[in-house]
Amino acid sequence: MKKYCILFLIFTLCGTSCLFAKIDSPQTIYILDIRDLKKDWTKPERTPEIWDTLHALAALQGIVNREKPQLYFNYCSGFGVETDEFWMNWYRTEDEWLKETEVVQLKSIEEVFDTFKEVPQGLVVYDPKVNSTSNLASTAAGIYDLIPVRWSEQTNSICQKLLARYHYPIRETFINSDGSSKFTGKGTIPDTDIPSTGSAKCDAYLWAVEKYIKTGLCDPLFAAYYIDSFWIQLPNTSGPDMHTLSNHDYFISHRAFFFDLSPWADEAPNDDLQQPLGADLVTFRAIMDALYLQNGGRILKVGGFTPWPFKYTDHGAVKCKHGGVETEWQFGKIISQYNGYMEADAAGLSAMANASFHTHYPLQKHYSQPNAKTDLQVWKEKGFITEDGKVKPGLYVGHYVGDYDSPAWLYKAVPNFFNDKDLGTVPLGWAFDPNLADRAPMALVYAYQKATANDFFITGDSGAGYLNPRSLTQRDSVPYPSGLTAWAEHCARYMERWDMSIVGFIIDGSGYASGPEEFAAYSRFSPDGCGTHYERESGIRAGGIPACNEWDIDPNPKLAARDIAGVSQRYHKTPGFSWCRSILKNPGWYLQLSEILKNEYPDAPVIVVDPYTFFGLLKLSFETAEKH
Repeated sequence: MKKYCILFLIFTLCGTSCLFAKIDSPQTIYILDIRDLKKDWTKPERTPEIWDTLHALAALQGIVNREKPQLYFNYCSGFGVETDEFWMNWYRTEDEWLKETEVVQLKSIEEVFDTFKEVPQGLVVYDPKVNSTSNLASTAAGIYDLIPVRWSEQTNSICQKLLARYHYPIRETFINSDGSSKFTGKGTIPDTDIPSTGSAKCDAYLWAVEKYIKTGLCDPLFAAYYIDSFWIQLPNTSGPDMHTLSNHDYFISHRAFFFDLSPWADEAPNDDLQQPLGADLVTFRAIMDALYLQNGGRILKVGGFTPWPFKYTDHGAVKCKHGGVETEWQFGKIISQYNGYMEADAAGLSAMANASFHTHYPLQKHYSQPNAKTDLQVWKEKGFITEDGKVKPGLYVGHYVGDYDSPAWLYKAVPNFFNDKDLGTVPLGWAFDPNLADRAPMALVYAYQKATANDFFITGDSGAGYLNPRSLTQRDSVPYPSGLTAWAEHCARYMERWDMSIVGFIIDGSGYASGPEEFAAYSRFSPDGCGTHYERESGIRAGGIPACNEWDIDPNPKLAARDIAGVSQRYHKTPGFSWCRSILKNPGWYLQLSEILKNEYPDAPVIVVDPYTFFGLLKLSFETAEKH
């Protein structure tokens, strides 16, 4: 008790930056620049080397950073910013978390392993002929503190270099002693009496379910859905870091279960064309079922996203029959039925480095909205309310600034967008899922600090994570009770910390439309409003929550302005509401849209308001209409 009283006194006298510097700042950190690993990634001779090196580094980083932040890589960039450099510079200057920390610049991958050579407990060797074993290796790496290596006899391979330089023992292997594959898709699954699925890919995962999930070795509250080593075969279908190996560190540090399976049962996946129809989906459900039973039906974080440039969709060289969005929705529906939500590191901006480091950033218990949520008195002062208490006619536009259901997207966008010269010129609702603070806490803090009087914060897809709320109850053949209560408690915990009370977009996908039961649950943590998916009409839903269907406006500001102005013509005499969703747009884009509306459609009755005003006026409009 005395220790905590002393800490409280220090906090009170010195403030948070003093406390963080003295208590939470590491003494020494090590940094390595690994951006050269993006060079020549499509060359056949480079691709395996890049994969193997990044896989080993991500695992080492996750293990080393599990208890405290020690190892940092400069790797990611986005929106014209060297992202990893940006955040490290902020930590050491403006934020001051690492101001007093000694920084050791490492010069090579060998130096990294030399520095932390005592931390790994050995190697886990996976099979180059069975790609899914690369994800088994990431799982084993987290459980046993191992470095994953793809088996190779070449002396210059990562596998042989680590064996020769550090004499690490092989603690886990997915290759037989004679060099043959452990998983063949024949007979029974190794070490079990379970009949083979007919797929080596799926057998490997079911073996891991028995070995890692059902025994309690994995943390059943964390799963990681990232592409396996199949990436080596099709690297040039997307960008140089779309293997997303840099994302593994956080999930390895949390001993997560890694997997990569198709959510479809009506065609064989393009990475395993000979498997029996539906084997991937059966295996997918077996993994989710085992995690659900192991965690007791709690909410499950699933990092990652469908690898649509490489697998399971009709994109480019993939040549499957389902589109990218419908595959995303099918994936979302399945994980939702087991109380799982996505942290949707979607292709394009999917790579994120250093989450196992950033997760140690010391957060306060509560962050208030930078701007007060508006109320009736403010609306009257701004002229939104007529003398008889009704909402003034016109089309009220609220900007849902999305989609930030991915830490990787938030990580890269915030440094650019919250330093935009036009920040604050238009009222905006920044749709940041608050669970992103698990992997990118500093990005939310930075945004809250830089926000202007016109910047407000709401959640993105579905709340504190992307799932389909109806699938928490409508589970098809999944025999488990409703997860709505667990979901409401999960969302309330995150949203209260960040002072959010609007869910910007309840995304139903293919998981059925939300109904009164779902809205009543959402009113517990999103009482000030929500954007909806299938609901076509605005109104007040169960629990008194105001709701408005989201409208995906055109990414071209001229066309978006034309469309908004056209809709507004219906609202010269009555109030109307448009909840306008846009994706990855900077503040200058919204200013441009507003100026086009003002200059080219001067008679359009368009009123752009912040999200809390938007849903407050919507609710008032319906309440006064009922009275009259």
